[in-house]
Amino acid sequence: MIFFNHKLAAVSSFVSISAINIFFPQPALSAISCEASTINRHANGSLQYCVLARDTKITISNYRTGRSTFPCKAQKYIMFAEKSEFQTCTLSEDIKIIENNSVRTCPKDYIVSVSTSNDGKDLSIRCSRY
Repeated sequence: MIFFNHKLAAVSSFVSISAINIFFPQPALSAISCEASTINRHANGSLQYCVLARDTKITISNYRTGRSTFPCKAQKYIMFAEKSEFQTCTLSEDIKIIENNSVRTCPKDYIVSVSTSNDGKDLSIRCSRY
């Protein structure tokens, strides 16, 4: 009987902790690995741009468009807005962009630029060679 109670307590604790993690997710940790002496910061101290030390995937979320992931290439610049919002990088692989019921490809080594409307509702993704 005591053995059963210990097992039940262990299972109950695990289920409780799992439920807490589902309903109260922990904040995401993020890190950008930059090449030495390439970091530039905004006046508020947030990262403005740097040269990536390794390939890095940036994921952004927008309640209208969902999640978007951008694979950014090492040894190329990555840029952020003053509020730490991702803006631009050079792609390390092709991506598909879905916009207005059409799909287009932004190829590897192209520059992807992301912007949001002032109210944060609309997301715009631009793809260019230079």
